[in-house]
Amino acid sequence: MIMTENRFIVKKRTPILYLIFISGFFAVGSSDFHLIDISNTYKEAKSYCREIYTDLATVHSTADMNNLINLVSTNNTARAWIGLEIGDAWMWHWSWPDQKLDFLNWKAGEPRKKNQDACAAMDRRGEWFESDCGIKRGFVCHGNGETSGHVFVDDTKSWRDAQNHCRGLSSDLVSIHSAEENEAVHNVSVSQNVWIGLFKDPWKWSDGSNSSFRFWKPRQPNYLEDQKCVAAVFKDKGQWNDLKCGGKRKFVCHGERKSTSTTQATFTTDQLPTNMTAILNTSSQGIIATFNFTVAASKQPNTTNVTTEVETTATELTTPNTTGVVYSTSVTELNNATAEMSTVTATQLPPATTVQVTTDGISALTTLVGTSAQNTTQLSTPMSTENTQSLPLGNLILVQQNMTWIEAMSYCREHHTDLVHISSKDIQENVAEKTKNATSTHVWLGLRYTCNFNFWFWTSSTTGCYQNWAPGQGSEGKYDCGVTGAIEATGRQQWVGLPETEKLNFICYACAG
Repeated sequence: MIMTENRFIVKKRTPILYLIFISGFFAVGSSDFHLIDISNTYKEAKSYCREIYTDLATVHSTADMNNLINLVSTNNTARAWIGLEIGDAWMWHWSWPDQKLDFLNWKAGEPRKKNQDACAAMDRRGEWFESDCGIKRGFVCHGNGETSGHVFVDDTKSWRDAQNHCRGLSSDLVSIHSAEENEAVHNVSVSQNVWIGLFKDPWKWSDGSNSSFRFWKPRQPNYLEDQKCVAAVFKDKGQWNDLKCGGKRKFVCHGERKSTSTTQATFTTDQLPTNMTAILNTSSQGIIATFNFTVAASKQPNTTNVTTEVETTATELTTPNTTGVVYSTSVTELNNATAEMSTVTATQLPPATTVQVTTDGISALTTLVGTSAQNTTQLSTPMSTENTQSLPLGNLILVQQNMTWIEAMSYCREHHTDLVHISSKDIQENVAEKTKNATSTHVWLGLRYTCNFNFWFWTSSTTGCYQNWAPGQGSEGKYDCGVTGAIEATGRQQWVGLPETEKLNFICYACAG
């Protein structure tokens, strides 16, 4: 399955008009994996996957790895990012995927408290000890469908070679979950020191999965400076290599593609400055956002006709669940133009808001929150069901649990009304008072950034021009995808943009105290 993605590129065709057109690339999908045929840093790749699919790829088994290799086999891809990255703690895992570490039988003084790769072996008394993974010894595999129980292999190998041997038998190195199972492995090992399937490393999956599956190249990972992210090397049978996260390469996402809705629009030009009106209206499908544009070029004598073709992609326009696509093709006259940019559907949003944005150019779709000297924002609410200009202190609920931004939004919508929005100085002061009791350094607000259109917006209907960005934030900041707004819990208590995956306290609001 091949899916075409779209991205904005702004290109100057004439001295008086900027045209937006499309750069195409491909996402090749197989099973739950999708190879994205563009080159990004690890961080950029992760943001993309979280926005369009679920996350960077997590590999749970040899079968998953084979699916990944088959996916890439028709594409000339040397390396691609997967979702494995270095974590903060060295942890023990069973080689057999997704096994709980629910039984331990370390001998006295074990394991050692060193931050380095290590593997576990069983001694002649059935107790475990930490060992250099490169030492060669016999080992015990799980039985497979043809062989029940445990299989002792009296052939000395390094831990990784022993793991590969067991996997070649459609099995894996043994995992042990009880004293009885430990005794059974001890008995089959004929009183030798043998490898078991326990290993220690610092790696974690981007999506939070506990998969212990690893598929390293020989002598990898080598933990060279700043090599904190992992790519599959398909010219080496898909084996993994730790690399610097800033390198740009293709990447693999997992999960279903988030749904999109497609409509048509027409862009034309009239007079400077540009005016954009966005109207959010409720419907049975959710919220419909209609953008009305008046775009101008400088007046010149004897102006000839100009033909433009415009295609745009609008993702994450209103909530993290939004993936609306806006498409348009138009033929226009330069000095006689009016445009209506069509609809984008979002889900789970409050009632309607009208947003009037004025800017002096068309190189971006401007900011809805956090404007500069050349950009002004005016907001009005023709269909509001609540007084957004005043949220009394009693209507604000500080939740002293650390959640991601999306978890916080879901919590507020289930138990109250929504994440708080700040549309006036009075609300800012009340929110600031609440945050003083937070147990995290920042507190989530109902504020979100769209990386495609480069503006901030509130996720619920709100009015007013109030903003309180910290220096270098808001319209002055540069952000990746998946950034949301928070307020400082102490100090000047200003707004900042943070990755939506950070876990913070948050403030909900309710319509009644």
